[in-house]
Amino acid sequence: MSKMDVKDKGIFLTGGAVGIGRAVLEALLARGAKVLFCDIDKVKGPETEAEMRKQFPSGDVSFVPCDVTNADQLKAAFTQAVTRFGAVELCINNAGLMDEQNWERVIAVNQVAQIRGSLMALEHMRRDRGGRGGVIFNVASINAVYYGVWEFPVYTATKHAMAGFTTSWANSPDSEAHGVRWGVICPHACLTALNAWERDGQVYVKMDESQGGIVRFLHAAG
Repeated sequence: MSKMDVKDKGIFLTGGAVGIGRAVLEALLARGAKVLFCDIDKVKGPETEAEMRKQFPSGDVSFVPCDVTNADQLKAAFTQAVTRFGAVELCINNAGLMDEQNWERVIAVNQVAQIRGSLMALEHMRRDRGGRGGVIFNVASINAVYYGVWEFPVYTATKHAMAGFTTSWANSPDSEAHGVRWGVICPHACLTALNAWERDGQVYVKMDESQGGIVRFLHAAG
């Protein structure tokens, strides 16, 4: 995929308050992008917005609270980005969840919401329907590359699904007419809000603190 200049581009980012999403947000603002980010965390979201405004006083950044599994909330957040910037030219579906004991919500966040966000962005961007074109990124995981990651079967399934969904659209013969490019990002394990503490030299992930459920990462990266 060719390099995209994000300066002055309108960008919609989900799950931008913490972790990978926050790092992406900071990188985009440093390159002059205009970003509306959403997150379910109504505490961290405004805090991150304030921190970014302080770090990039001339930047354009705003936060909207949103549960990406709620179709109406996701649509409203995306619409706010379109209204604010005139158009969304880059959509990054980043919000994610790892919780094997609440597997239906994992599918709702990691798969259903990303598909919904992608199709919503595609409809907005399509040049053959009056859009400006653009780029859609879905954040998957290194687990989308590995098979048989027994610790996180549902989480892994959702990441494989999103890799397949995104590459399928990228290979569409209609991509040129749409003017939309696709990308799927598969980061390695890293210490974010998904995982919580280190014990006996191993990095662990909180699954359900009330039940004491824990799972060990195969790999951990700082």
